[in-house]
Order: sequence, then C-alpha cells, then structure tokens
Amino acid sequence: MIRNLYGKVLRVTSRRVHVRDFSVDKRNDPAAHYLNSIGYTDPALQKGMTDALKGVFGQTITVDNIKSLGEQGLEALSNSVRDQLVLQDPTASLCTVHIKVPHHNFTFDLKMKEGENFMRCITEGVGKEVLGEYLECACGGNMSCSTCHVILDEESYSKLGRPCQAERDMLDLAFEPTRTSRLGCQIIMTRDIDGMTVTIPSGVNNMWT
Repeated sequence: MIRNLYGKVLRVTSRRVHVRDFSVDKRNDPAAHYLNSIGYTDPALQKGMTDALKGVFGQTITVDNIKSLGEQGLEALSNSVRDQLVLQDPTASLCTVHIKVPHHNFTFDLKMKEGENFMRCITEGVGKEVLGEYLECACGGNMSCSTCHVILDEESYSKLGRPCQAERDMLDLAFEPTRTSRLGCQIIMTRDIDGMTVTIPSGVNNMWT
C-alpha cells in the first residue's frame, strides 16, 4: 500500500507481477524513459512498476501518474515489485533467519529467498502465519510507521549499513528502540546476513493513520 502526494492510497503491493517480455522501446514509452532517467534502469522492474500502476490509473501510464507517487511512494512501489520478481525466481537462494520472541519464550527459524523483503515475508510470505500477530506493518512499507520494528544482532546490523533519515525518524517513535533497531520493511535478505537473529519487541507504538 502506498500513499501518493494527494493522500490517495495505491494498493499495489498485493498485485502479482508477471513479467515475460522485458524489451521496451523507451523512445515510444515516456513512462519507461522517465523511470530510466531517475535510476530505475532494470527493464523487468520498469515493466513490473508500470503493470502494477495500471490497476490504479488504467492501461496508459503517464509520467504525471508516476510523479504523483512522490519519491517515497516510488521507492515503496519498486521494492514491492522487486519482492514479487524475487518470489517468482526459482533460482533464488534460500537463507535462514533466526527469530526470537522473548516475551512469549518462543524461537524458530524462518527461510527467506535472497533479495526478499523481511516485511513482505511477514505480510505475504512464509512468515505470515507465525509472525503476523507480532508485526502489524500498518503503513505497507513506506516508512510512515514503526509497527515493523525489530532488533537485529550486532553483526547483521553492521552489515546492513546505516538506516536513512526517514527510517531513523520512525525508529525514534518505536517501542523501546535499541542501538541495533531497524524497520523490517527496510531489510532485504542477502547472503551477507544469512543466519541473522531478529528479536521481536514486546510492544508496539502505532501512530500511523
């Protein structure tokens, strides 16, 4: 779910993206040309983003349609499409995440595909059944809330790099944040963090409306 600059909710995260022919003539496709010009250069990603937007704006996607999402909306959309492409990739490697829920004395391992988003795994993937009750993910992944707040082990946290300012602002509002707190929607699985430990906080601050 994405909110554009006018507050309109764009429900694109649940739309499955099926991409077969990635060849696009950008000279005759202003939307693809614009996406390419602002850094979204992967043809499969461009195709997936415009296909997802057709469910909101109709079959012809204009540059103005894309601009109406704003920078954060576009980033959230691109992340959602990347997740779908990863989930559809039969060659993607599986990685392990160790989950701890101390307040319920509960631990288990979760399998995620390389390139998969942690929040999507919880809301749409294999983690939904066991983690859905612990992490609400209210804003749909556009860093407008802290309901997917998790705590990482020191080593994995250092490998992910410093969170952006928008994420840090939301973490300031999270329930009892720690030095290694992150938003789950900003964690992308890679081989570098295969085997990471994620601790679920005992509470949540939901200020998202």
